Amino acid sequence: MVLFDIDGTLLHTTGAGVRALKRMFATEFDCPDPFDGYSFSGRTDPGILRDAFQRLYGRGPTSEETSRALGSYLRFLEDDLATCDVKVLPGVGPLLERLAADGIPTGLATGNVEEGARLKLSAGGILHYFRFGGFGSDAEHRGELTRTGIARGRALAGPVPDHSVFIVGDSPLDVSAARYAGVRCLAVMTGWTPREEMEAAGPDLLLDDLSDLPTVMRFLVPG
Repeated sequence: MVLFDIDGTLLHTTGAGVRALKRMFATEFDCPDPFDGYSFSGRTDPGILRDAFQRLYGRGPTSEETSRALGSYLRFLEDDLATCDVKVLPGVGPLLERLAADGIPTGLATGNVEEGARLKLSAGGILHYFRFGGFGSDAEHRGELTRTGIARGRALAGPVPDHSVFIVGDSPLDVSAARYAGVRCLAVMTGWTPREEMEAAGPDLLLDDLSDLPTVMRFLVPG
């Protein structure tokens, strides 16, 4: 079973998510940009929202503010994705085709809320490859949402053992989430984290991207 992060791993949306967040804060809360110097890599949408509220107000959002913020964010995200250039990253298409052909369950472990994930993957033309996942709307903690995604995959595919479950991501938080869930991690350098930080995170395999299909498949399906 293979679960993928989205942003920086499967595709780049040329900043659509960040633009949608900034528009949401300006529209819903009449607030300045709260993200100066902020690193989005590997974060969950609820965590990003909480961090922004802490920066602006010194507190987390209420449940009403969270609902309003996420609803507005998703509307702006859909609008932006309709016009921006969404780029599926090197090797992603052939890898997803191969996994599908080999019958390997393929899902998501992403900090995006579920609807945001679907919007981004639809814009990239690859949503149909994914039948299950763990999302930021399931848990703010990256490791917990990863466990949720794995559990949903097992509900569909049966009792896949931990040593046959893999997380593919582009940030140290993807690596730590895989460790938390007790599974292995393939990391790629197509995100925004410097190489030395990715190496220090200790993924089981670190590649520039997913374009070397034989190497990727030897890791995911050893022997």
